[in-house]
This record gives sequence, structure tokens and C-alpha cells, in this order.
Amino acid sequence: MKRLAWTAAALMLGACATPQQQAETEARGDRLLASALAGRTPGAAQDCIPTGFIDGPQVIGDSLVYRQNGKRLWRTQVRDRCPFLRDDQIVVSILYGAQVCRNDRFRLIDRGSQIPSGDCTFGTFVPYDKAS
Repeated sequence: MKRLAWTAAALMLGACATPQQQAETEARGDRLLASALAGRTPGAAQDCIPTGFIDGPQVIGDSLVYRQNGKRLWRTQVRDRCPFLRDDQIVVSILYGAQVCRNDRFRLIDRGSQIPSGDCTFGTFVPYDKAS
């Protein structure tokens, strides 16, 4: 029985990311976000965006990026850190009308297990347009 407890403890510790791994993951997210927003100019932050003509979101680092008509990107940074946020998860928004707004909640669903996470919340939405 003790061996089972020690094995479980070792597996749990092995699953924890080291500070170096966390820093590498954050740096990778920053690079991917910079690449996605390259050549675009940020506009004034908005509290809400309409859901009618947007695709996505794509998870990049600790941000969600929506595409609007192929011309504009909307970036929202998750409020209060969302420890479940990974780029391979499905984002399920909880909508209250025809808009996604700051402080609205969303959940993440793991693609493999289909297990939903706890709730996370959207921050403000910043538009990024291609420079003319």
C-alpha cells in the first residue's frame, strides 16, 4: 500500500511543470501571439464584440484570438489567469445574447477526455487591423 502511495506521489510531482518549463511555455505563447498579430495595428479596447461574423477563438498563450471577416483580429486576454487554458482545447462560450462581452464566462473542454474545466472569464477585446 505504501508503494502505491509513493508511486502516486511521484507521478503527481512528475506532472508539475518546473519554472523553466513554465517560462519556456510563456515565451512560446508570446512568440506565437506576436506572429499572429504581426503587421496589424491595435485599436481601442471594446467591452463586447458581435458574434455574427467572427470565427474562433484560437488559443494563443493566455489570449484568445477571434477572426472577423478575414480582415480584423480581436484579442482578449483571459482575466485572472485561467490555469486550464491550452491551445489544444475547445472553447465553449456561455452567451447572453448576440455578443461576447468582458466578464462573460467560458469553459474549456479537453479534446481527448471531453472533460470540461471550471469557468474562466473574458477580458476586454482589442481589435487588430492590417496596416494600410
